[in-house]
Parts: sequence; structure tokens; C-alpha cells
Amino acid sequence: MGMRWGGGGLESLTFKTRRAMNHPVNLLVVGGSGLIGWHVVRHADGAGHRVTGTYRQAALPGLVPFDGRDERGFAELLQRHRPDAVVHAAGFTWVDGCEDQPERALEENALQPGRLARECRQRGIHFTYLSTSYVFDGREGPYTEDATPNPLNVYSRSKWEGERRVQAASGDGALIARVICVYGAEARGKNFAYQVRRAFTEGATLRLPSDQEGNPSDARDLARWLVALIEQRAAGLWHLGGPRPDCTRPEWARMLAEAFERHGLRRHPQFAVEAVPTDVLRQRAPRPLRAGMLTRRLDLLGLPPGEFGDSIGALLRLDREWFPRGGASRGP
Repeated sequence: MGMRWGGGGLESLTFKTRRAMNHPVNLLVVGGSGLIGWHVVRHADGAGHRVTGTYRQAALPGLVPFDGRDERGFAELLQRHRPDAVVHAAGFTWVDGCEDQPERALEENALQPGRLARECRQRGIHFTYLSTSYVFDGREGPYTEDATPNPLNVYSRSKWEGERRVQAASGDGALIARVICVYGAEARGKNFAYQVRRAFTEGATLRLPSDQEGNPSDARDLARWLVALIEQRAAGLWHLGGPRPDCTRPEWARMLAEAFERHGLRRHPQFAVEAVPTDVLRQRAPRPLRAGMLTRRLDLLGLPPGEFGDSIGALLRLDREWFPRGGASRGP
């Protein structure tokens, strides 16, 4: 939807059903305090757009409070800020935690975004929903956008349901962006780069699955791509990720460690990475093993991802600038 296909491939980036937005875009980011949401807020603001971000628990400068369960509050947000586009970057993303709280997973990852998408469609507002390559079972990855989902766990089922509800509520006019293995500067310091950084400096051993694959994806790149697509009112499924769909967790951890060392962090002599099969880890939720994504649609945007080493330097720098009381620079 929204792109012109021919000859078995994407012919152009001309959107035939929706006109590009005039600059600047008035953007509302629900979940603006999260990893991707905050990067979208900062990138869109730096690109000259008007941006409002929301938070539920983790307040960051300039964000406004909002609880996704509050439909009336969302309508009031739309009335007050009158956005051209809304990005839904909130949700319950703790994969193992979703197994114990399936009702919460369904509510936050499917029901809420479906309701918000419906409200946006009624007002002619473009809607973006963030999903995951975990909607696939990982048996035949890496995956293109036209591969058939077969989710394995509560989290991925809730996101797959979210995709379908958003598509239905928006009349197939929403942008649904699947992502995986996202890292970058983050207020709570939870993503994999922070986990490796703590182990690297404190001397811990990381036991990581040797058979789980996915694209390490810089949140700065995701923000650039999302804003570019929103500017064009892009619709449909898009796989957004870094260039290595076959990267394993141990390999990613070693790449991070090397980059941290190059940027002046001191490696603890007892730091180690132990690669083990997924079955040994006994993770609460089953994982898709080959969950990497092919990004052929994205590749034609002409916005290649940045260099991995540069992304780690940016993570450390932005962590100090954005979150001076904690984060990677302080080893949370």
C-alpha cells in the first residue's frame, strides 16, 4: 500500500495514494521516553519539525504525561496539539514478562494502539505503529515484509495482533515498522549495549544464545528512517534494521566490547562472553532463532545505516548529554 511495485521489485519512491507532508510536520510521539520514542523526538526536533512526546512513568524534559488506557485523554491530546502524524512507540516489550502478564501485553501492544489508530483515522492523522520481527517463528529467516507471521510467544502474538488491529482501524493507511535488536542512548539503560557495557567494566561473564540471530539496529538510524517515511506519509509494512540480519548475540557482544575499548572504556580482566544454545538458557518465553530481517524496501530510501563503531561513540556521548545523572557513562 502506498508504494508502486513492478517487475518483481520496487520501482520508485513515489507514493501514489497519499501526498507527502509539507514541512514542518507536527508530530506526536506516544511513548516518547522510551529508546526509540526519545530518538524520534530528538531527531524530528533537530530536523525542524514540531514535536510533542508523551511519557507514562519516566519523565524526560519537554515530555507531557499520558496513559495509553485513557481514550478521552488521547482525544484531548489530539485536540490540543493538532498533530499531522502520531508515532506509537509505547508498549509492553519485556518478552519474558509478557508470559506472566498476557492481559497487559494484549492491552498495551494491541488494544491501545488499535484504539489510537482509529481515533487518528477519524481525524485524518497519519499513524505509525512499531512492531517486531518476533512475529515470525525464526525457522526460515531472515524475513522480507511479505513473509507470513507465525508468532511463538505471548509478546509476539500481542504485537501481531497489534499490527492487524492497527491496519484495520486505519483502513490500511498506517505505517507499521518492524524492528529488532535496537540499541542506543536510553534513560533507563536497559538495552543490550548497556548490559554488555556493565559486564565489560565490572568483569561479569555474559551467557548468550549462540543460535539467536537478528539485525543490531542503532536507534538513531531508526529515528532517521521513521521520520523520512512519515514525511512521505508512507503506509504498509516496513522492515527497519541494521545491515547484519545473521548477527548472533555473542558476536554482537564482542563487537560492542571492541567498540567500547576503542572509545576509551577499560575492559575488566574477568569480562567474558560464553556462547551457549538457547535451550540451555531456559528462557521463560520461546524465541525465534533466525529472526533477522531483510530491508529491501528501506534500502531504496537512500538512507544507509551508520557505521557500528560510530554508533557506540554516539551512544556514550548522547548518554552523557541527555541523561547526565545515569546511563552508560555512569554504569547504571
